[in-house]
Amino acid sequence: MNKVDFNRVGFKHVTLITGVTVILSLSSQAAVIFIENFDNTAFASSGTEAHIFGGESPDIQVGEWFGSTNGVSIASGDLSLGNTTVNRYRGAGIWLDASGWTAGTITVAVDVASFPVTPNSNSNPVFQVFTANGVDSMNSVSLDLHGGFNSQGNPTATGSASINQLGVNQEITGNGTAVTFSFDYNGTDQFVGLVFANSTPGSATGVNTVDLDNLTVSTIPEPSSAAFISLAGLIVILYRRT
Repeated sequence: MNKVDFNRVGFKHVTLITGVTVILSLSSQAAVIFIENFDNTAFASSGTEAHIFGGESPDIQVGEWFGSTNGVSIASGDLSLGNTTVNRYRGAGIWLDASGWTAGTITVAVDVASFPVTPNSNSNPVFQVFTANGVDSMNSVSLDLHGGFNSQGNPTATGSASINQLGVNQEITGNGTAVTFSFDYNGTDQFVGLVFANSTPGSATGVNTVDLDNLTVSTIPEPSSAAFISLAGLIVILYRRT
């Protein structure tokens, strides 16, 4: 019977485990791309028209919060979402420049500073993501976060610009807790809009207010295929040589 060299076997296992650990580490490194604590944040509100982003006369800039006049505001360090109008959607949003983002999962963490443990059935607070492309000095997109019906803020585009909702509505729940939402970013969309809203069914008689704080947006990039192949190859070589 051949003697087993436990040192060599052990090194193989260490090499293999180390390589796997490195791969998993490379595939899960999150980078913070946006932070907002709402302490000194301007808010552009409107109850008469959609907020235009891009075009000759934009009223919203990248990184500027905007939304409804009805029960929605940034005050006392929180983003406050209320809604007293039946069968309507009231919210706040922000457009972010996604040109430096990498493809992968985007996570959005936020503290639900105030929301009833048992939500009022007339309160449907949601988180939504929109993407916009082709936005420039001549082509624009807009979101109506005040006058929309129950589901969302009537996204529209002009010229060659385009706007689309990314994924589905994600419900805001919890009270005094941190919640996390996620969506997949393709690495090519020009701008990403984050929207927090409170919608009210047609039968509503009263709605709870939702207060949000300490927003953090992070990206977990997709690992490079080339990096995976190179690292995997190196592991195999080291493993065989031991």
